[in-house]
Amino acid sequence: MSDWFTENGSGRAIDIAALFDSKVPDLVAQIVSYGCLVSIGRTRDGGALGITVTSDGRWKREYFRDAESASDWLMGAVSALGGADAPGVTPIASAAPRKRTRTR
Repeated sequence: MSDWFTENGSGRAIDIAALFDSKVPDLVAQIVSYGCLVSIGRTRDGGALGITVTSDGRWKREYFRDAESASDWLMGAVSALGGADAPGVTPIASAAPRKRTRTR
């Protein structure tokens, strides 16, 4: 009988360089341009990469062991967000100057 808790996926470690030589950076840039936060971090054991997309306080995280599955997931995020006019996406702040009021 196997121990489900100690079974570890495919056992492959994430190749970080390959991930950044893929479509992932362009997709991350597109998501960030919508006003979202994208965080990327390696798991403690180094076997996977966690990517989290946060928009207006809501977030979704997934773990990946290869660039292709990360790209597919990020393309889904781009489709779901649909641009700055999509519901739930905070618009990018205006660059126009504005007068600030002081409180006493």
